[in-house]
Amino acid sequence: MPVSSESPARLVFLGGVGEVGRNMACLELDGRILIIDVGLSFPSGDMPGIDLVLPDFDFVRKHADKIQAVVLTHGHEDHIGALPYLLRDIDRRLEVYGTAFTLALLQSKLDEHEVAHLVDLKTVTPGEQATTGPFTMRFLRVTHSIPDGMAVVVDTPFGAIVHTGDFKIDQTPLDGRATDLHGLAEEAGRGKGVHLLLSDSTNAEEPGYSVSERTVGPVLHDIVAGAPGLVIAACFSSHIHRVQQIVNAAHANERVVAFLGRSMHKSVDAARTLGLLQVADQDVVDIEEVDRLDPGRVVVICTGSQGEPYSALSLMAQRQHKFVDIGPGETVVLSSSLIPGNEPAIHRVVDALYRTGADVFHMPSDPVHASGHAAQEELRLMLSLVRPRWFIPVHGERRHLQHHARLAHEVGIPPERTLVCEDGDVVEVGEELRQLDRIQAGMTFVDGLGIGDVGGEVLRDRRKLSADGVVVVVIIVDSQTGELVGGPDVVNRGFVHEETSADILEEARTRVIQSVKESAEAHVTDPSALQQNVRRVLKKYFNEVTQRKPVILPVIMEV
Repeated sequence: MPVSSESPARLVFLGGVGEVGRNMACLELDGRILIIDVGLSFPSGDMPGIDLVLPDFDFVRKHADKIQAVVLTHGHEDHIGALPYLLRDIDRRLEVYGTAFTLALLQSKLDEHEVAHLVDLKTVTPGEQATTGPFTMRFLRVTHSIPDGMAVVVDTPFGAIVHTGDFKIDQTPLDGRATDLHGLAEEAGRGKGVHLLLSDSTNAEEPGYSVSERTVGPVLHDIVAGAPGLVIAACFSSHIHRVQQIVNAAHANERVVAFLGRSMHKSVDAARTLGLLQVADQDVVDIEEVDRLDPGRVVVICTGSQGEPYSALSLMAQRQHKFVDIGPGETVVLSSSLIPGNEPAIHRVVDALYRTGADVFHMPSDPVHASGHAAQEELRLMLSLVRPRWFIPVHGERRHLQHHARLAHEVGIPPERTLVCEDGDVVEVGEELRQLDRIQAGMTFVDGLGIGDVGGEVLRDRRKLSADGVVVVVIIVDSQTGELVGGPDVVNRGFVHEETSADILEEARTRVIQSVKESAEAHVTDPSALQQNVRRVLKKYFNEVTQRKPVILPVIMEV
């Protein structure tokens, strides 16, 4: 049903503003909530042991009965990856709107998490309109580094809210499906116009225009044509346009292709089923067959371009892959960008690939990648076409958002009508926009099967363990007198090498003995007090001789 009142709407940002990843926003209108994207991010180097990072679902959990639907702008992990966890958390059925490819990628995740019964999938096509509860939505095609991306327009009593999703303005997209500039411009003249624009800020620092995806094709063709042996091309599994160009380069040079990696197979299968990827069956071989073929007639397309430790490419770099052994005469192409935070891992893999003797092509030295995000001139064009009365930059770190806000001022949007938000901000959308009190919007960590059970305190301990190691001290004392009966045994992991630093550990034992003796003389027999004394003595000693602060774990056994 359409909106029944002119009460202000509310926007709640749960992720993706002030950071890259975990994109999630809630639009509340007429007492109902529309969730725009439910993404995840990957752990940074200071999150040891963490597998995935999710948005904080506390707000959604408290208002689960108000949720009308979820709309997904495209199929990247940072926009759909957390939805199965949300469904499991709130345990109620939701309508989910998205394009065919987006929902195909989502379906495998829902099946894997056994939550497919909790969604009512609504496939939409850009150019269409849909209404659910008080939300009337229109969907407009945008070009991005994945097929079937779209912007979402939602009507409010004050005008339309336009969320661009991730986009670029590529005039020559590989699939011929360009960003719908006409449709975006039409929104500016429809009804009350565009009240608020939420726009992708990822490349707001990049001057000019982003290069077309088509520019990568000739580069890949020349690399494959000049390669004497096996070619391994690594890219994001969802970047079907890039996969298509690698396939085209292989076909043009009379090579077959082998797909490698679970996510690569899922994306390729979905894209072929939907007609988004054109590759003949006779041009595809199983990875198990590669070692029986002429290496000069094969291209392997795999994942691992971000240096993931157990990815196919990382294993190849260490010459530990089951089916592919890289050496001199082979060619490796890393056809992707460097995601911030992944640089050390990527550089390690690239160095290892060079050590194998292979020829390695990668950004920025070789133009084997084109960004899927709009640069400054495209962002200015978007602002000029849509002509919003208010503007909130999204999808970026604080510096990206600030640069995007500056671009908006340059095209005529007053600074007082531009809001730079961060996760947890709540914005009231009426005739005027104003920021309300913030809500809780931290990070939820996934570690193995545990979701949210690892917090800041556990992470601090893990960082300390990874930085300075752990020392375990085992002593046996008389329960009546507190006198030393056995030990101390001092065991360390990650603190010092036992053979080369035996004198440090021996002195530690001596100081523990002295500490226990002094405690016994003072009639201290409580195990917790003894632990405290041992910890204090060793902490001071280790800091004096090593300037390190290992985690010290005294174990007191009473007899």
